[in-house]
Amino acid sequence: MKNIIAFFAAFIALGLVAYWALYVFGKIEGVTLSGHGVTAMVIGLFFTLVIGFGLMALLFFSNKHGHDDQVHQLYRHDDDKDQGQ
Repeated sequence: MKNIIAFFAAFIALGLVAYWALYVFGKIEGVTLSGHGVTAMVIGLFFTLVIGFGLMALLFFSNKHGHDDQVHQLYRHDDDKDQGQ
């Protein structure tokens, strides 16, 4: 139940931020973008989101499958040797 409430709260917050952004950008006068500028901005935003989501997915995948454990154990082993000397 908490997940459902959190999802709807995040969805509502995202909607409010999107509405606010459209309102603010609609009030800006004297600044225009051509069709090419809008296309470039949309493509840039899309690839930025894809890279961000992809890197976060790799982070979670690596953590879930224990790929980082070997590195942490190596550093712990080195620290133990330093303290013992």
